[in-house]
Amino acid sequence: MTTIIERIEQHFESLSPGQKSVAHYIQTHVKEVALQSAQQIAANSGVSEATVHRLAVALSYSGYSVMRKDLQKFVLKEQHTVKSDVRLAIYQDNTWLEKHFEQEIENIRQTMSNTDKAQIESAAQMLLGAKRIWVVGWRLGLSVTAFLAYVLRYMLGNSELIPQGGVAEYVSYIEPDDVIFASGFPRYCPRTLKVIRIARERGAKVIAITDSSLSPFAKLSDLVLLGSCKSEGLLESYTASLSVVNAIINEIAYLDKGRIQHNIEKMDISLREFRDRFDWTDRAD
Repeated sequence: MTTIIERIEQHFESLSPGQKSVAHYIQTHVKEVALQSAQQIAANSGVSEATVHRLAVALSYSGYSVMRKDLQKFVLKEQHTVKSDVRLAIYQDNTWLEKHFEQEIENIRQTMSNTDKAQIESAAQMLLGAKRIWVVGWRLGLSVTAFLAYVLRYMLGNSELIPQGGVAEYVSYIEPDDVIFASGFPRYCPRTLKVIRIARERGAKVIAITDSSLSPFAKLSDLVLLGSCKSEGLLESYTASLSVVNAIINEIAYLDKGRIQHNIEKMDISLREFRDRFDWTDRAD
């Protein structure tokens, strides 16, 4: 039997912009939505209540009430199939700090369930085979992209983090043998999406890490990696996405040990020349 999430993915491209907004909200907040009214979903999605009802019909339900029942069944089934140790802890009366770490753990668990070794290996192979790697993603996404760009430059020597202020200049150098690695999370930066579109037009490959298979980044990428970013606090969490990036880095090091070792040795020599590594024989005073 087709689940509501599968229906959303099957019908997504044919939905109106307002319906897409609701569908994306449902997919990324599935547990919360199961307990919400059509009016609440509309308010949280930034659309009218009528749009929520029209989405139900577009997904081949007779109405919103039937869609909601199907959603509740889906959530109950998911709760029974996922290991309960962390989930049970989330519902206990814990302190805010414990809840924070429990949500981080849950994000990593969810990301792990959405990621397989073949995806990580494909990403590593694409990056290893690139003439040049362009890393793009600003705002809070810099917590992922700045780290990745630095490590790839350290390991491979051909990575550039595109600065937001110089995007036009950097993009002009993108070529067919290059690879773009983009991070795209709500609110989905249009400027980052434009970089991806231009890169694809020039024949470059695109890897994206994003929060949902319905994300606009997912539709424009050759390889999509999902990172759960739910948070108990004010801002989204990027812990799970950093874990995915670390997995790619480890896979790159495994696949091309010789090249990586050579580049790291060269970097260490350069760091010593600039005295950018602390020497314990130096006087601290």
